[in-house]
Amino acid sequence: MNRPGLTGQIQTVLGPIDADFAGITLFHEHLLASMAAYFEEPTDPDAKERALEPLTMENVRRARNNRLINRDNAELADERTAIKEALLFREAGGRTITEVSSIGLGRNPLGLRRIAQATGLNIVMGSGYYVGVSHPKSLAEKTEEEIASEIVQDIVVGVDQTGVRSGVIGEIGCTVPLQEGERKVLRAAAKAQRQTGAPLMIHPCFDDNLALEIIRILGDAGADLGHTAICHVNVYGFASKTRSALADAGCYIGYESFGNIGYPHIYLGRLLQLRSDLEYIDEILQLIRDGYLNHVLIAHDICFKDFLTSYGGNGYAHILENTVPVMKIQGVTERQIHTLLVENPVRFLQFSAVKD
Repeated sequence: MNRPGLTGQIQTVLGPIDADFAGITLFHEHLLASMAAYFEEPTDPDAKERALEPLTMENVRRARNNRLINRDNAELADERTAIKEALLFREAGGRTITEVSSIGLGRNPLGLRRIAQATGLNIVMGSGYYVGVSHPKSLAEKTEEEIASEIVQDIVVGVDQTGVRSGVIGEIGCTVPLQEGERKVLRAAAKAQRQTGAPLMIHPCFDDNLALEIIRILGDAGADLGHTAICHVNVYGFASKTRSALADAGCYIGYESFGNIGYPHIYLGRLLQLRSDLEYIDEILQLIRDGYLNHVLIAHDICFKDFLTSYGGNGYAHILENTVPVMKIQGVTERQIHTLLVENPVRFLQFSAVKD
């Protein structure tokens, strides 16, 4: 069961808040995280030396064009840097960051609590499991009910012995082909959502048909698709009809990677379609014309060092400082921008009444 009074509120790492206090919200970011599960150490001695050297302004260009070529680039571990970078978002007018580093992405509850205290930002922490390659071996022996119980514990009591509570289920990771362990976690996440009323966030498969299969799995398991976000629809290159189908099912659809200046590169065997903000805005405008404004969520999905301003990236304030002015030029109204930055993510993050 969800905690008394949580329905209609947003749960942060410092406790629940009323939706009115959320303000401008980034629905999908990482402050303290690790993408190390994807890193493969080279065998060639020279390549290995370059891969294991610290990320600096001298080598960041190479890492930005091939993000997993440098091990250090895959780590967001320094709290002081995270505080400095997050404060740029607050100074630009932001109030809430949803930090979706689930198990497998280096989740750090106490670190997130310290960042929230230092910045005054509302930080919402994720729960559940990321993609199969990052699953702990012990997960294979767990039942759906046991996994669901873990997620519920994170939300109701707190992660491990920290007392820091999650406020979103996710990001729940999926890959191609969709692994049985990932299917099990999807079903468990749906059960945990029913028991808590928490929002649910999915890192989908890099495949249109499997993205639709995911929402069928979730629906069959009893998930509230109207309280579920399917992320990465832009950089995964989902077809227009797929985006519409996800929204028609009730889901929020996530546009992240705004301000991502990296070169398109291979990710999980597919080409990650990093494009310009202008192209993402054009797609969002079409979704608005098609009647899907209330389903669209936007963020940066900062998960590598080279995204940060400290390494020449655009950082967490990019949407507010740079994308919003372009949106206005392209014809997105002030009211629509407010919906994208405040109304949609705040509505998504609010807990629903428990159905079980």
